[in-house]
Amino acid sequence: MTNKEKIYNIILEKSREFNLQDFLISRKGGVTTEEVAQLLKIARPNVSFILNRLVKEGKIVKIISKPVYYIEKNRLAYFLEENVKEEMLLKDLIDFLHLKEEKECTFENIIGHDGSLKGQIEQAKAAVLYPPYGLHTLIIGPPGSGKSFFAEMMHKFSLQNGREGPFEVLNCADYYNNPQLLMSHLFGHVKGAYTGADTDKIGLVEKADKGILFLDEVHRLPPEGQEMLFYLIDKGVYRRLGDTAERKANLMIIAATTEKPDSFLLKTFMRRIPVIIQLPSFEERPLNEKIEIIIYLFKEEAKRLNLNIVVHPEVISLLLSLQYEGNIGELKSLLQLICSKAFLMNYVAKRNFLKIDLTLLNRSYLGLGWDDRSDRLVFDKFLIISPEKEKKIDKYDFYEFIAMKYHELKEKGIKGMLLKKEIIDYINNFLESILEDNFRKNGNHL
Repeated sequence: MTNKEKIYNIILEKSREFNLQDFLISRKGGVTTEEVAQLLKIARPNVSFILNRLVKEGKIVKIISKPVYYIEKNRLAYFLEENVKEEMLLKDLIDFLHLKEEKECTFENIIGHDGSLKGQIEQAKAAVLYPPYGLHTLIIGPPGSGKSFFAEMMHKFSLQNGREGPFEVLNCADYYNNPQLLMSHLFGHVKGAYTGADTDKIGLVEKADKGILFLDEVHRLPPEGQEMLFYLIDKGVYRRLGDTAERKANLMIIAATTEKPDSFLLKTFMRRIPVIIQLPSFEERPLNEKIEIIIYLFKEEAKRLNLNIVVHPEVISLLLSLQYEGNIGELKSLLQLICSKAFLMNYVAKRNFLKIDLTLLNRSYLGLGWDDRSDRLVFDKFLIISPEKEKKIDKYDFYEFIAMKYHELKEKGIKGMLLKKEIIDYINNFLESILEDNFRKNGNHL
């Protein structure tokens, strides 16, 4: 093997660890001239010459920084969406990441933006853009349906459209039994307003000036809080606790609740708040969105664990068949539990991916999902999910490969526990080979 081949192989190996965010923080996934020279015991000028040759040949990219780093071109192109040159400044990578994060904040990245949430997003955009600070909004939806996330997206959308105000959050349930503390936290207080109020304090209403105040679980507001909040909404002014002076509020209020729209409190709210957004439950989402949500949640776990995840089609079918009182929040917790069990098993198997099958679910879930309903949803693809992307493989192709291998081993006289072990090893090796083939084609090395 030539020195050039050795150097290129080192860069290939190191680039497998490359992730844009990790590289910008710790330079993980990049290689310097000095590192290569020390690893191969080659003179630094010779290494530098070969590295620059590889850059000219379009195999690696030179990142101009102190020191200079080199990254395999296909791997970098995957993260930069093909926007790569022979030489790039470190600042180029930082700017690209910031731009990507800004784009990811838009409503268009929400699952269902062109489906079950299309009307709600149009309402939200109109409410946010209404001058001068937006229209007060009430978000109604069952627990775990994404009300807090939706409110955050509204704030990010406002920032993208030139607003600069903050996003202040109050969970009203936290102060349900302490109305005085709630008043102080929400509206602020003056010195001496109550025992222990030694100094003046501004509240969230004042902190949210020219921005958004998000009141989660607003139905848990005690009567005193309701009265002051209604006064704020009606008059646009408020008083600090213990103060007689009125202060003007320049903000948008987004409130969220799980209460039904016909409750007394919400009827009172709905008379005062012009924009009412109703979010659907997970059950009310169309099938394609449910599948997208499940894939997204598995992908988030793949990112956290920095591992690829292979999901059996029967697991997806079961997840689609279950009822979730806690909606997406409950589904997320269930998937994290499944992945944690798979991660623990992975310590023993020492695979470079997590295998998710029905053995990881409690029997109670199996009983709930596999009933005799004729309308039970069936998903027939294996999901192969990496921290960056996912791929679907027809399960019947997969089973055909296993059946062929089974008959091949039987013909060789292998049986019993040895046959079972050979089949399990074959399945694991088969999945690994698919993973490697799929992601290397995209410069996404395992």
